[in-house]
Amino acid sequence: MGVRIASTVADEGSLLKQAIWSISTQNDFLRTRTTRIKTFSTDIQRLFTDLFDTWPTVAAYGIAAPQIGSPKRLFIWKGTKMETPEIIVNPKIIRARGEVKDYDGCLSVPGIYGPTRRAEYIELSGTDTQGRPWRRGFEGFDARIIQHEVDHLEGVLFIDRIDTLDELYTMEEISKDTEDEDEDPEYQKTPLTEDLRRFIEMRRRPLPGYALIW
Repeated sequence: MGVRIASTVADEGSLLKQAIWSISTQNDFLRTRTTRIKTFSTDIQRLFTDLFDTWPTVAAYGIAAPQIGSPKRLFIWKGTKMETPEIIVNPKIIRARGEVKDYDGCLSVPGIYGPTRRAEYIELSGTDTQGRPWRRGFEGFDARIIQHEVDHLEGVLFIDRIDTLDELYTMEEISKDTEDEDEDPEYQKTPLTEDLRRFIEMRRRPLPGYALIW
């Protein structure tokens, strides 16, 4: 789950930062279901490193392994009360309650946003990067982030969960009559152009008639 796509080109001497895959070029791979991690091999340890190295190069709430080209069941994320990101391995939503329709966006669908229906509270099982199992509860925006990332591991994108294409939008910077370069830009929601609407319509896979499924 993210707000924009950023440069992921590695600096010389730092070769583990990965490019974010998007629906523009890797749509089929992003639709594949990931496989559980059974052993913490050298390749899996390298994937952990790739995710941690990629994290500071993008503006995101989470990055799932498929978004950097891996079919493994794990993601990195940072909750609203966390100081540093963590990796969750083999996550599984085992309980959910409530429903909230709120903001969603994705690094793999860059520049496009819209509201989705997600559970207000979830319980998640999984392991840490040492293979130690745990079970935790999440609510509010943290629960929303987790559900978004678990969706990635099932080949589901947030555009599959929107009620209607009419609710999707881009953010357009508002021109201001000021020469203050330090002033933060302001943005407004703008409906999708017809070309963008057709692009999303071709690539989304609408879920059946109820929202909270995994």
